Amino acid sequence: MWLELLALGLWSGVVSMDTTAAMQVMISRPLVSCLITGAILGDYQLGLIIGIYLELLWINELPIGAAKFLEGNVGATAAAAIAVFTFQNSLRLVPSIALSLLIAIVISHLGGYLVKKMRYVNGDAFDKLLVDPDISAAKVEKLHYKGIFYSFLIGLVIIPVFAVVFGWFALPLLIMWLPVAVDQFLEPINVAFLGVGSAILIFMFTRHKQWWMIFLGFCLGLMYLFLK
Repeated sequence: MWLELLALGLWSGVVSMDTTAAMQVMISRPLVSCLITGAILGDYQLGLIIGIYLELLWINELPIGAAKFLEGNVGATAAAAIAVFTFQNSLRLVPSIALSLLIAIVISHLGGYLVKKMRYVNGDAFDKLLVDPDISAAKVEKLHYKGIFYSFLIGLVIIPVFAVVFGWFALPLLIMWLPVAVDQFLEPINVAFLGVGSAILIFMFTRHKQWWMIFLGFCLGLMYLFLK
């Protein structure tokens, strides 16, 4: 289990870096990051489910430049880890998914707040460097790598800590006290996430006047139902 947590922490750090600080090769998108998180923890299917929910929710969010945004990628990765651990410890799928999705929103807000603070710290450091009479390319490069490391640190710490606190203790204990009959009342939370995500997709397609893509997806869905 400790090796899994170590692997989770390292992967989480990479996800956090990829969002804005370095690389930006899209491996931090929820669909990818959650799938790999689930695979690391032994349940790639549940990781993929969480990834689909949250990819739809944050598909219109682009961390470009100095734009303000939630750390949806970090929140999604944490949610996948929490969902896997919670399901492994409670064996109840519906509340594991629903509660993890709600926690993802909170973690995303926290991650966004920390990124904002990190930008202030990096900005102050560069302001001081610019008035340094001994400024050099090496000092600039060192400060740049320090900023990347801070981003890595956010993922390395936040996600494993939340995964353990909620996935090993808080949520399994809560679910243990919830009657199984409550699951049917939690399931609409999952449906609501899909509904919001679908609405965002429709908005994006209509804004760019790509109605034919919605029609194509609908037809492909019908074909799958008939061939199933």
